[in-house]
Amino acid sequence: MCLILLFVHPMLTVSAAANGLMLWYQNILPALLPFAILSNILISSGVFYHISGILYPFIHLLIPCSRNACFPLLSGFLFGFPMGSRICAQMLEENQLSRDEAVILFAICNNISPMFIASYIVHDTLRQDGLLLPTLGILYLPPLILCRILYAFQCDNLRQKETAPRLKLNFSIIDAGIMNGFEILCKLGGYIMLFSILLEQITFYVPQKLLQLPLCISLEVTNGIRQISEEALSPQLGYALILSLTSFGGLCGFAQTYSMVASQKLSMKYYLLVRISLAFCAFLLGYMIYPAG
Repeated sequence: MCLILLFVHPMLTVSAAANGLMLWYQNILPALLPFAILSNILISSGVFYHISGILYPFIHLLIPCSRNACFPLLSGFLFGFPMGSRICAQMLEENQLSRDEAVILFAICNNISPMFIASYIVHDTLRQDGLLLPTLGILYLPPLILCRILYAFQCDNLRQKETAPRLKLNFSIIDAGIMNGFEILCKLGGYIMLFSILLEQITFYVPQKLLQLPLCISLEVTNGIRQISEEALSPQLGYALILSLTSFGGLCGFAQTYSMVASQKLSMKYYLLVRISLAFCAFLLGYMIYPAG
């Protein structure tokens, strides 16, 4: 389909690719690249272990996780998707997390960042700053509750590495962290570009709005949120759909997550089940909590 559109409507394809790459260049690259580089350096140097030690007494009160798990938990909730899954995969590869724990964390920690929620969703799209705290609560509390439940029933082995990693920081580690960070972000840029082309195809080849909308909003979070806000839906239903899509992450997000964890063979079926459950929960809570009138 992409090739057909490329040959039949080349300018349409070029425009869609350019839009995807501009979204990546202007929003994704500056937001995620510094953290991707720094997280690689922190894990490879062993510094993350001491950061986790500071956080562990507080996080362990909420979730019965290992000391090492504090770093991906905090990163996944604060710095945004898909870095949570990437850090889990990298720590599993470095033998800093057990597989049981990594499987739970990579599905739970892959969340949209608070900055994106506050700026793009609440301020720019909904234009109701008063919804910021309820929105953050709906998107972040259910994953934390589910995480505690999954730890109780699925995690028998918390960590494989009991001793503190040796601290080491040199230019080789920094160079590797920079190259690894660019590799991660280039992958994300490629997926965003391909899904932008696919979105343009659906818009072009499916003129019926009733069929077009569910296909388009399920592909990618940013464009999906924009399309939901432009539809003549009730504010209550629109809010619930936006939260549901944000919690799920879209099919583009699913593909990006797979690219982050493929080397460690973490189960994407499990990830999909967790994200669909959280998306359903976000829809119900958003629909019930949205202020009447």
